Amino acid sequence: MRVLITGAASGIGRAVADGFLARGHVVYGIDRLPVAEKEGFFGFAADITDENSLGQVARHLQQQDVKLDAIINIAGKHIMASLVESDFAQMKQVIDVNLCGAMLVNRVFHPCLSEKGRIIIVTSEVAAFDPMPFNGLYNVSKTALDCYAQALRQELNLIGQKVITIRPGAVETPLSAGSVKATADLAEHTVLYQQQARNFSALAAKFMGKPMKAEALASLIYRATVAKRPKLIYHRHRNPGLVMLNWLPKRTQCALIKWLLKMNIFH
Repeated sequence: MRVLITGAASGIGRAVADGFLARGHVVYGIDRLPVAEKEGFFGFAADITDENSLGQVARHLQQQDVKLDAIINIAGKHIMASLVESDFAQMKQVIDVNLCGAMLVNRVFHPCLSEKGRIIIVTSEVAAFDPMPFNGLYNVSKTALDCYAQALRQELNLIGQKVITIRPGAVETPLSAGSVKATADLAEHTVLYQQQARNFSALAAKFMGKPMKAEALASLIYRATVAKRPKLIYHRHRNPGLVMLNWLPKRTQCALIKWLLKMNIFH
């Protein structure tokens, strides 16, 4: 099996690549950082938001007559942001990486995908939930990506190719490790929400739960990639608190979150 993986230099992407390599498959890894090659692994330094950069990689694969069995979209970016205060260029970059980057990767590399190939799109557990304050930008990007995955599924199903969505909860990676710190940093820079951001930082640290190992998610992604009859959507390590919160009416959610972030009970 030949697979293309984005975000392959570290975190989930690296774990997924290692999982395929350990089972004797060939991996083509893309990351903005240089990716060291080893037996069965071919690394490419490329920006998933840059069509020319991706095009060079695609042309190389086509020249080598490479036919991919799967395109696995993992690369992503997370920030905590006040939607009315944060730098817009930084906000736009999150959308560019999390949504537009995946769309571009799938369009550029689709000609390399085999007739019965499949596309794996890693979104997030938050894609199915109402946004929390300060995590809204990430939530918007992942919800849009989840919607895109369904739209792509409808189209590629017409020609016999599968699209599989993976919705993981918190994963032990450099990205997740920085999320609590990012919330604390937001509290230092916001003008409108200083108290609420500090309380949210304490709330997130208390209730985020223990992230799962990247290898556990990598194992799930591998199974979804090779399964004869895969599910359309896989969930893993969902946060029970977020699930219960989203059972509530939206007005009640807003009132509850406002009350929690007004109090200092988590410090």
